[in-house]
Amino acid sequence: MSIGTLPDHVANPDPSIYEGDNYVVLDFETTVHSKGSPYDERNSIVLAVWEYGGVRKTTWGGEFDMGELVADCESADFIVAHNAKFELGWLERCGLDISKVIVWDTMIGEYVIGGNRWVFHNLSLQKCAQRNFNEGKVDVIGKMYKAGLCSTDVPESWLERYCVQDVALTHRLFRTQLETSIATDLLPIVYTRCLLTPVLVDLEKNGMQLDQQKVRSLYEEKEREYAEVQRSLDDFTGGINVGSPIQLREYLYETLGFVPVKKKQSGKWVNVLTDSGLLPTSADIVAKLKPTTSTQRDFLEIFIKYKGLFNELSKYLRKFDECCRVDEGALDAAFNQTNTQTHRLSSSGTKYSTQFQNFPRAYKPLFKARNEGWLVGECDGAQLEFRVAAHLGRDETALANILDPDFDAHVMTASYMEDTDYDELLALHRSGDKGAGDARQDAKSETFKPLYGGKYGTERQVRWYEGFRELYSGIADTQQGWIDEVLENKFLITEWGMRYYWPSTKMDRSGYVTNTTSICNYPVQAFATAEIIPLSLVCFWHRVKSSGLQMFIVNTVHDSIIVELPPEEVDAFHELAKQCLIEDVYPLLKQLYDVQLTVPLGAGVMVGPNWGSKDETVYQAEEKLYGR
Repeated sequence: MSIGTLPDHVANPDPSIYEGDNYVVLDFETTVHSKGSPYDERNSIVLAVWEYGGVRKTTWGGEFDMGELVADCESADFIVAHNAKFELGWLERCGLDISKVIVWDTMIGEYVIGGNRWVFHNLSLQKCAQRNFNEGKVDVIGKMYKAGLCSTDVPESWLERYCVQDVALTHRLFRTQLETSIATDLLPIVYTRCLLTPVLVDLEKNGMQLDQQKVRSLYEEKEREYAEVQRSLDDFTGGINVGSPIQLREYLYETLGFVPVKKKQSGKWVNVLTDSGLLPTSADIVAKLKPTTSTQRDFLEIFIKYKGLFNELSKYLRKFDECCRVDEGALDAAFNQTNTQTHRLSSSGTKYSTQFQNFPRAYKPLFKARNEGWLVGECDGAQLEFRVAAHLGRDETALANILDPDFDAHVMTASYMEDTDYDELLALHRSGDKGAGDARQDAKSETFKPLYGGKYGTERQVRWYEGFRELYSGIADTQQGWIDEVLENKFLITEWGMRYYWPSTKMDRSGYVTNTTSICNYPVQAFATAEIIPLSLVCFWHRVKSSGLQMFIVNTVHDSIIVELPPEEVDAFHELAKQCLIEDVYPLLKQLYDVQLTVPLGAGVMVGPNWGSKDETVYQAEEKLYGR
């Protein structure tokens, strides 16, 4: 039995609503603490300008003076704004129920039309106006903001003219984008992206809660380890500054005599160089250096450990510790809908510069629920990208593997890499054989590389990459079709209508097609994490809101949804995961994109006192949902 209900604009999505004329075009000017964030209680609205029914309206004042604006938004079919998440956050403070709102975000509209051609820094209202109309906007006020002035310091006549100009440009941009989106069949994609915007407003208000005791313990442990390794590195090198590219380059390639890392270019092996033509010293390149002496091996062991600890501390643990000391562990981030070329979400830390999307797995237990006795739940799309690839390739072998509860993808990889029989290796692994277990573990990082165009490497790797293409010929042939299409047309139209562009694609003398990795990657990653998971997240949010449950969403990481919940709602969380990650997806993909998904979706559910519980329950779609 389903939990909660979906509003009609989600359950029965109708992108053609944007073709109507009952909409509000809106812009706010606010005070500027935390970049004007509606979640910062110090901020207030200074001015609102909007157009509705052909009439422009202006209101000076704060959130309690916006009654007419809220009434117009409630009467309209949808709201148009540039970076609409900002406006929705303020409209919610004004009393609007944003769960009932449909938006057209002109920043998202431009992003969708652009495919992978431009991201956030190209999507300001000014840049969009220049690109679409060959004209910019008078941005004196923007320069004043960048200089540190607040909107309350700007003469009212200047501020009103600035805001009116933004509304007019946003309205004009919307009409242009609407026409383009209809002509290129992108309207459903814009609609889907904009369904997610109100959900992100809620997530940003919630943030995540660090476990102060666990953070402090791990932070102190890593600082001690770092100090010890730093002393060892200084003793080993004689005290060179390994943070200096000049000193490190000289030490690596002259003192220690490392052979530079090479790459294949135009059929020849050449040294990997920086843009300045120098041998690189970045940590990822140093990790690829091959030691041929004991001194080289010992240096790499110390250096890699040093860099790992440095990154852990500088990127995460020092910031986590400061957050615990200053803000009692309340960690916030902003979710970005227009920052990645694949179109999945990214995030940016607000105060502590720690984004929420790629926390190392080992740090998940550092997060807990903020309410005493509550739990942290995580549900994710089980093997989602592989299942999506199986659908896009209509691959029968992949489907059979998904349906086989005993199939182990990593053992299959290991069997190819070790040149041994899959069934024998699987039996050994399940018997507890250490060698088989180690082989499986070593193979994990290779399992899905060929899914994203991996072809070259060691003899063992190549054996698996070639084996993958033979094993999953439907996926491999489909991806080769994408490569051929891009080579000819310089762009690709996906099954659901998204367009990606690679204008520089060409074939070199060796037969390698440039951009192969991204051509193979984008459709798989995008369908999984820019279409399916956002739809699941939207459904989850609306179902929770309409159900009266206490749980709330605190994060989403590519293929997962993370919530805080009381113990008595654990069963409901499991049901919501099955409903939203599986059952809701099939009809929405059909209604929005006319795509009948041909594989079973899965949902993994984990609940515990901290994020990252090890106990997982996996659910799978019934055949009636995907049967062909």
